[in-house]
Amino acid sequence: MSNLSKNAECILRILKTAESLTTTEILEAARAENFANLCADCAGGDTIAATANQLVERGLISRKFGKGGYRWQLVRQ
Repeated sequence: MSNLSKNAECILRILKTAESLTTTEILEAARAENFANLCADCAGGDTIAATANQLVERGLISRKFGKGGYRWQLVRQ
């Protein structure tokens, strides 16, 4: 993960805690104490969505549109 941004590392670590999460759920988790140091730059939904889309392009996570907006999940390899 060393070539990933802190935001990307943050999203990946959060997604390891659940099967899938919405952008809002990721943002809420990023504000939690256990992710505070790593996720300091995850200031808003736009930042989360942009970073998550970059991770989709790299094949690390997937996105599906559904109730509550986009749902993100790790790609199992």
